[in-house]
Amino acid sequence: MRIRWCTALLIGLLVSPALAGIVVSFYPPAQVWLPSGDATVNIVANIPESDAIIGWGLDLGLTGNPAALTGPPVIGPLFTPAYAPDGDGLAGLVPPPDVVWGSGIVLASLALHTANPLGTTYLDASVTPGDLFEGFMTENGFAQVSFVQGVITPEPASLLLLALVGLLRRR
Repeated sequence: MRIRWCTALLIGLLVSPALAGIVVSFYPPAQVWLPSGDATVNIVANIPESDAIIGWGLDLGLTGNPAALTGPPVIGPLFTPAYAPDGDGLAGLVPPPDVVWGSGIVLASLALHTANPLGTTYLDASVTPGDLFEGFMTENGFAQVSFVQGVITPEPASLLLLALVGLLRRR
């Protein structure tokens, strides 16, 4: 019986940090490039009430198929845009004395474009350790954050057309 209690306690200690903290992801998590090479995606966060935030700042990485923002990010409606010294514009403040918490909180909307809508682009949100302009600020300091990668893939019809053209050229 003692082994069961110790095992349950150990599992509880290992699982509890995974349940706590803020999770940042992209919505939709898997997007399809339009034939024009355009896509729109939101950066969203699930913020537990225990980690209610007063401000945030992020970095955005785009890897794989070369893509670029078509304009500055649009900061979510619950936040006031804030200064981001790295120039990406991904920072927001909560007007005092409010705090923000909840599921699916929109941090920012991004409009992206690529010259090659047949390639896959990976979206990575992150924070630079030690950078006081990045992270999720609570009334008691910075909250722990985990990130979920987003992806923008080619439109299936475009891939089918590309394969068909490849078969026709072979003959």
